[in-house]
Amino acid sequence: MISSRTSHVDEINAALLSQNPFSQPPFVLASNVWGKSFPDVETLNAHASDSIFKALEEIRVGLYPTASILITAQDGTGKTHIISRIRDRLQDQGGALFIFANSFNNINQVKQGFQQTLADSLSNIGSQGAKQWQELATSMVNDVLKTTKLNAQLWEPKNLVKKIESSSNEQQISGWVTTLTKSFCRIKAVQDPDVVRAIFWTLAKDESSYASNWLAGKEIAQFKANELRLPNQNQSFDAVLQILALISEYKELVICFDELDLPEVNDAGLYKSQVVAGLVKELIENLKRGVILSVMMPGVWGEKVKGELPASVSGKMTTYCSPLDLKHLDGDSTVELVSFFLKDYYDARELTPSDPVYPFNEEQLREIGRERPTVRRVLQWCREHCKPPTGIDFPLTPVVETDPVELAFTRELSEDIGNRLDDNYFLADALLFGFQTLIGETVEDVTVKEVVARVPKKGKKDDYLNFKVLGEEGENKVSIGVAVLQYAGGGAFGAGLKRLLDKERFELTRGCLVRSKDKPINNWFKRTYLEPLKEMGGEFAELIEKEVKPLVAIRAVHQKRESDYGVTEEQILKFIVDKGSQYWLGIHNPLLKEILSDPSCELDDIEDEPETSEETASDQSDDAEVAGLKESEAKDLEELMAHA
Repeated sequence: MISSRTSHVDEINAALLSQNPFSQPPFVLASNVWGKSFPDVETLNAHASDSIFKALEEIRVGLYPTASILITAQDGTGKTHIISRIRDRLQDQGGALFIFANSFNNINQVKQGFQQTLADSLSNIGSQGAKQWQELATSMVNDVLKTTKLNAQLWEPKNLVKKIESSSNEQQISGWVTTLTKSFCRIKAVQDPDVVRAIFWTLAKDESSYASNWLAGKEIAQFKANELRLPNQNQSFDAVLQILALISEYKELVICFDELDLPEVNDAGLYKSQVVAGLVKELIENLKRGVILSVMMPGVWGEKVKGELPASVSGKMTTYCSPLDLKHLDGDSTVELVSFFLKDYYDARELTPSDPVYPFNEEQLREIGRERPTVRRVLQWCREHCKPPTGIDFPLTPVVETDPVELAFTRELSEDIGNRLDDNYFLADALLFGFQTLIGETVEDVTVKEVVARVPKKGKKDDYLNFKVLGEEGENKVSIGVAVLQYAGGGAFGAGLKRLLDKERFELTRGCLVRSKDKPINNWFKRTYLEPLKEMGGEFAELIEKEVKPLVAIRAVHQKRESDYGVTEEQILKFIVDKGSQYWLGIHNPLLKEILSDPSCELDDIEDEPETSEETASDQSDDAEVAGLKESEAKDLEELMAHA
């Protein structure tokens, strides 16, 4: 309970000295969108978030099916804050599923990247206490039950997941999925029944991650594909469109594109913002019910998108209204922002200051507001100045600032990358940047001279052999081909391993496979590829999350150095040298050192994949997916209906 009396100033000062109320770095990351949100003053730039929900309501009542909205704003004004606010409100109120698309690690394959983003977003918890996939699957199950029996009791997502988890009979669960798939395909026009089957599999705890990976377009191991009665891969934009169509049967959809200001360029010379603009055009033309939000800086919009792309493309980003600009703070909003942060801080400690903006004063904050600062700048100023007054008139003497690179790095390091440890491009780009910072350094007796990202002679990036490290080891020249291959198996895994063995074509002295050792590999792959790799002096570098995470974080800082963090490349490189031993960066990173070290391709502790027959999931499938229900299948549905 919050105290109603004014707290003694000494109590408040002691609290301020023990923990800064503004200690959280003023950057909104993906973890703030999906997890604990960044503190948000909802009145700030409410016009932008209100526009999204106004469009959603108008779509809900049938005024039109879709809307595409663009927010243009300078760094630090709260673009990602708006997205976080939208996600929070949808999670509280429900009604729409939420997709957050902030990264495309291979912008040459943006559609495949969006398929993965779609699946990853739907794997997050929605408004009903279950994954968004499970919300969709439950709506589909209820549709089947209503068609089968008019007065059927309907499921809530959490209860249906518990019901399926309570069955220890794997055959029964598989029977439910098969029956539901056939029944659904009878009542709805479905292009690919396998997509429907995979969505129903997300309801089963033990199979949910495999089903989500399959829906993301990833290849799953053949033994698992056989168990789920799915092909081992379905990477296709048609699958994306079918998923979007299924969502539209039951809910609206909000798709948010962020981080479009990064200066990434694809092989065709198009910037990320331009590539995503093309994707938005395709999505808005195919989406049946929902809102697409894109956020970028005014200069990127004016010069790169509207200025260089055809109106038929750029116009699809603003179908609802003209671009919305975010406002800088003024005196009133600066006071409101600081008061909001301090109220949370004091309430949590049951303190009541005599002035709600203590240790600042309102006049001081209004003076800052007259400069029209960004939210980020005000929060940075508060972080530096929030300490008990010393008796000297304001402004307070600044404290020693934290290294801005270290502040940005530790913020990025706090991100959870667990769900991205299967993303080969994402991991490979982090390793690539790590090696680029080693040029001129000698590590594990190898002096790094050059890092080549485009390994084939045709000059484009290879999909499987990510890059080469060129250097000298004593008097010998070395060319190490690095391939991050987190695939479950199948053709993509084999294609990557073949490249590591093809020394002549790729001009390698040795190949290095980077992969988690807890990912099983079947005996055929071991005999055909890994044992020859070992015999040819190749390396198996184990991918360990704590070793790759610092590389991911520092690359993110480098990518956002201008758009988010306001630091230079020189500052970043200096930080790597100065703090590398503390944070496992540069010459101190164990994974980079392992790749450069004398090869030791140890295969004994790699988990074996369960053996499987050569028959494929499609061979096992019932061709009559839309056939009428058999008596046993009807009983399966009765079992589900009886416990709804």
